Amino acid sequence: MLLLALAAQLTAGVLLVFSARRAVLLAAAVLPERPPEPEPAPPAEPAVEALVPCRNEAASLPGLLAALDSLSYPRPALRVTLVDDGSTDNTLALAQAWAAGRPWARVLALPANTGKAQALNQALASLGQADFQPEIIVIYDADHRPQPGSLRALVRPFQDARVAGVSGQMRVVNGLASPAAAYSLIESHVNQFVTMRAKDRLNLAPALLGSNCAYRLSALQAAGGFRGGALLEDSDLTLALAQAGYRTRFAPASVSSHQAPLTVAGYVRQHLRWNRGFHQVSGGRLGPLWRDRRLSWPLKVELTFFALGYADRLALLAALAFVAADLVWPGSFQFPLAVLAIYFGLPALEMVAALVLAGEPPAAFLRLAYVPFFFVLDIAIAAWSMLQTALRSPARWSATERPQPAQSE
Repeated sequence: MLLLALAAQLTAGVLLVFSARRAVLLAAAVLPERPPEPEPAPPAEPAVEALVPCRNEAASLPGLLAALDSLSYPRPALRVTLVDDGSTDNTLALAQAWAAGRPWARVLALPANTGKAQALNQALASLGQADFQPEIIVIYDADHRPQPGSLRALVRPFQDARVAGVSGQMRVVNGLASPAAAYSLIESHVNQFVTMRAKDRLNLAPALLGSNCAYRLSALQAAGGFRGGALLEDSDLTLALAQAGYRTRFAPASVSSHQAPLTVAGYVRQHLRWNRGFHQVSGGRLGPLWRDRRLSWPLKVELTFFALGYADRLALLAALAFVAADLVWPGSFQFPLAVLAIYFGLPALEMVAALVLAGEPPAAFLRLAYVPFFFVLDIAIAAWSMLQTALRSPARWSATERPQPAQSE
């Protein structure tokens, strides 16, 4: 019983540590930013290679191709490579037809499905076989719609030679369409307008996202490219580049829109993949990270929080079990209820702040009513994914549920 009582207090401490991190990031996100220093005249736009990995994306691809046509970036400094990853629909035909009339575009057709990370690696390997020599690699998923000025905003931070990766804003545009989409919108805004915004201000390696993101090619090659088989190749590179001494940045002015899964089942599949992906990252990167004496302690701590992903949900499960035991057998563990109040209160503040910073309409705030259900679902997903990892179940990639494209596309 004594050991369980100590475990209860340890669990409370873990939740307080996660809450303290949230408080620091929330404060950094909402406090006024220092006026920016005058920037020197911008240099010529760097040569950019935009990679579009796609598999069976015939429904989504036309909308992205139209958005790529509208990018306000000089075509002599841009090339688009559409990487068909063994599609079985007419994705390849669509890509080839579009590239045929554009000298700044090409298609790389892979004979069999290899997965996103390996498809991107094969595209990187093909760069030396062409005349175009890019400095920056940009990734777009087929369901994204980058705004015309987004690419310029995305590459601007690379003026700093220390920057190796930049993430732009990924804007959910169907957040009012269903409860699952609404929660995805809220979750996305908290991640970007609170967590990533704060980490960018504090120089704590804001995460690289899977689309509307950019890499300095030399740094990407030095890091070994995209980790084969990784479910979260972007998160893996966030740690790899930080450990190599580079900075990552968040560029909210670079906006690319996309649609979130509409159904609960689609949400569950997506978050199971993310949970298993974070398990891969923490298992492969945290040891070398902590042994690296060049990294600051604040950066090591924050990258550890990042790599642990949704692990605090498991600590919350333990806390709720101790609280339930205290109700059945009063005073058994004396779990401090104030800890739970803090743990739940800070995310509530984050959500409100994120919706305000994102400029969402009042209807989005009403969707906060869905949060309790999806938070409970998140806890179940975290527990299930941890069990799968403990049992060494194969981590399989699953396609994100894609709503039907809008008629305007």
